[in-house]
Amino acid sequence: MQDWWDYATDHLRGLRPEDADRTRFMARQMLDMISPSNFPTLNPEVIEQTLNCNGKNLSEGARNFVHDFVNTVSQAHEPAPEGYQIGKDLACTPGEVVFRNDLFELIQYAPQTDKVQAEPILIVPAWIMKYYILDLSPHNSMVNYLVGQGFTVFMISWCNPTADQAEQSLEDYRQRGVMAALDVVNAILPDRQVHAVGYCLGGTILGIAAATMARENDMRLVSISLMAAQVDFVEAGELLLFLNESQIAFLEDMMWDKGYRDRPQMARAFSAIRSEYLRGLFLENRLTAGRFAVKGQVIALKDISARRHRNRPHRAVAVGLQDPVVYR
Repeated sequence: MQDWWDYATDHLRGLRPEDADRTRFMARQMLDMISPSNFPTLNPEVIEQTLNCNGKNLSEGARNFVHDFVNTVSQAHEPAPEGYQIGKDLACTPGEVVFRNDLFELIQYAPQTDKVQAEPILIVPAWIMKYYILDLSPHNSMVNYLVGQGFTVFMISWCNPTADQAEQSLEDYRQRGVMAALDVVNAILPDRQVHAVGYCLGGTILGIAAATMARENDMRLVSISLMAAQVDFVEAGELLLFLNESQIAFLEDMMWDKGYRDRPQMARAFSAIRSEYLRGLFLENRLTAGRFAVKGQVIALKDISARRHRNRPHRAVAVGLQDPVVYR
């Protein structure tokens, strides 16, 4: 059946490719929904587990379903697990806030070595997945590892938006976010170039900031590492199947009602800052196409080039799911 639907929804002459891909996606979702593995009486693993525990797995599953359904409808917050401690089980690395404004707080982590590297690291996380995604428990904290290697690490912690920030744009997050954080790092550690790391959406805004700095001959970055971040959205995956002019216009209208996306809305749809991210980058791919403007002038990623400092080249490294790409 899946082979038949793949053939039936293939690209046809006269049919727009995006319409064919959208139809294929929906057909695949329906087929996955009726897959035999989704039915307990047809799933051999469920049958085996049911026999082994005398059906307790079915009652536990039903209880979990009711619990999740009630929490979803009521938008209730789950309490922290018993014994769970912030600073031990989450956000484990010691540090202090060294700067804050209405958009973010900047954390500087305490050193763990007698000597530290000359060049600090500034991490720009996503707006949605908070900074502690990179600082969980000691055994799986990227921040804890970097500090243990002798690096001075700074991390941006984005504030949750409110209606008072309805007028904020991507430019505010670049200038009063990334650039403000970089200014603070340079004030604490003067005359030092900085290794910048961007994660997810934070990598996208970091790429915009770096391209703007390159245009202005701002040489404060020695390297740029992008983790799970996109700067070229020509093949942005299945999200593009549901992003078009009408959908983004609808999201923009919703945004103007409150000025931000609340938690239930974020759970139903991925969006960012007045949908400017979706329109300018996802839908129109302005950044890679050389049509993204900052302060009234167009920037382009190709402006980021290798330069020499202390007899070694700078590198901007984009790290994703594939092999690292080095921008020269």
